Amino acid sequence: MTIYNGSEGSICIFFKGLLISSFPLSKKKTLDKYLYQGDYLIMQSKHINIKQQIKTYLHFSNIIYTKKKNKYPIYRSDHELFLSCIMALLRLKIIENDEENGYMCFPKCKKKFKI
Repeated sequence: MTIYNGSEGSICIFFKGLLISSFPLSKKKTLDKYLYQGDYLIMQSKHINIKQQIKTYLHFSNIIYTKKKNKYPIYRSDHELFLSCIMALLRLKIIENDEENGYMCFPKCKKKFKI
């Protein structure tokens, strides 16, 4: 998997203990901007019953999890929607930001390692 680094590092998204996606962090692409994507998804879906929203966010997240686990390709647009779903689930307190689910930010690595 490719970890996308920005000038400020990266944000990695986990679901069920599996690293699913990574996104760059920079002055423009901040953690707050990524967190807001969950709020935005909820606001854009306000005409849909909240229970149905939660069910849909979890269902999509499970599909992406299965694809990643089985090493199937995932479109970039699906990674972005997955990020929004995870952030929405965090915002609604359906999942906790812990070692199994959620996100983790990493600073930009200044050293290159040789193996």
